Amino acid sequence: MALKVRLHARARADLRAIRDYLLENAGPGPAERVRLHLKEKIARLSESPNIGTRSSMPQIRVLPPTRYPYRIYYTTVADAVIILHIRHTARQTPERGELED
Repeated sequence: MALKVRLHARARADLRAIRDYLLENAGPGPAERVRLHLKEKIARLSESPNIGTRSSMPQIRVLPPTRYPYRIYYTTVADAVIILHIRHTARQTPERGELED
């Protein structure tokens, strides 16, 4: 049974910031490709929520980058996967407070 996927407000803001940055610096084509890629990776979590690796915070998993350099931080609850944060790999690992609800 597939879990629901919910985006925390922080993750929604992250996606907007990624799109805005790419639109300004790379153009609409690359921005759309990255958007679709991240959307696909997030959707896969509904079917396979344990594909990410455990972080230093036991309740939080990280989906590592594949084609584009973004890590997806998420947690699972009874019926949902909650996307907490999406972060470029060039940035430092987020602090615990940045990932808590």
